[in-house]
Amino acid sequence: MNYNSKHIGTGVLAGLAAALLASGVLVQSGLAMVLYVLTPLPIFIAALGWGTAAGLIAAATASIAVAIFAAPMVAVLIALTSFIPAATGAYLAGLARPAQELGGPKDALVWYPLPDIMFRLALLISVSFIIVGSIIGYGEEMVRELTGAMIASLQASDPQFNASDDFREMLQQFLLFGLPAIQAATSLMFLTANFYLALRITERSGVLRRPRDNWPATLRMPRPALLVFALTFAGSMFLSGPASMIATTFAGALAAGFIMAGLAIIHWRTRGATWRPFALWLAYFLLIIFAFSALIFLVFGLLDTSRGAPLSKDPSQNS
Repeated sequence: MNYNSKHIGTGVLAGLAAALLASGVLVQSGLAMVLYVLTPLPIFIAALGWGTAAGLIAAATASIAVAIFAAPMVAVLIALTSFIPAATGAYLAGLARPAQELGGPKDALVWYPLPDIMFRLALLISVSFIIVGSIIGYGEEMVRELTGAMIASLQASDPQFNASDDFREMLQQFLLFGLPAIQAATSLMFLTANFYLALRITERSGVLRRPRDNWPATLRMPRPALLVFALTFAGSMFLSGPASMIATTFAGALAAGFIMAGLAIIHWRTRGATWRPFALWLAYFLLIIFAFSALIFLVFGLLDTSRGAPLSKDPSQNS
């Protein structure tokens, strides 16, 4: 990696922008929380448009800024779940090799496949949240305290509310095993949305080297993800304690990848159809209103795995 003034300047500015967006988690206002979702975007843009060096500088700058103006621990947590995954995803998106090495044409480059990027981001997000959980001491004791605080809050807002033992146990089990999976899944979805947006911004700006991916056709999970998902899902069902929590976190992130693949299939299969707007509207309506409908898209994603990679002309070859 070559570091020049352009890389450094772009990285620092992108890192400061990411840190500013990350401040939403501290402000706790509605608009600030919406802006927090866009935290990875500046880092993605810096790395995709100006190279890995700019992305690394942006991630480091954002982490340092949050550590100075908020707290070092907050910086570590946000870096693990946002800054580092964004820089990693952009780095993978910028990888290319001669297509000839894979049996392709001599004058072309084959870029790192989008399915592989998604798979590795899902694994990275899972590891990040496991580390975060270990740092904050997330476990049965913390969950019991959190459960008690939530029930106390419900009782304060409604004095007639009386939590039964069964309700308390159900809430505790959800927080212990369901919450890690949901956090990993939503984090991957938000990260993917920022990745897509950054690709479009850098493409329109003329600074993106990677050719445009046909997301509806290529947003899939690769075949190895099936095995990992099956193993972690089984582990979440049959293991107990911390091992089950770890397996659940991986299963949640991978499930989100397959669900997004299922949605991409709907986009792909309905192209050119007059009823496409209605089909897409219905699909997203069901997904937002009825959480169980995510199983439908999960199944679609599980049934269609592939590793399509874009090609571009190799600038080192004479035309």
